[in-house]
Amino acid sequence: MTPETIEHFLLQCPHFHSHHTALRSWFSVLTTTILDLLVASGIHPSQQPAVLHLTCAFLRKTAHLPCL
Repeated sequence: MTPETIEHFLLQCPHFHSHHTALRSWFSVLTTTILDLLVASGIHPSQQPAVLHLTCAFLRKTAHLPCL
């Protein structure tokens, strides 16, 4: 009965654990984290397009965007 927040969805929801793992792996290549995405800090402008692309891919794979 956890509230469906962006933070829960991106970081904690056990239903999407494999997707979280993949997203963290992709972000590690960019030397950024999901937390950087949530607070909109620490993402170098040159990496922003890649971060947005990877985040969109995560959202498509989970098919959970309409629930947020």
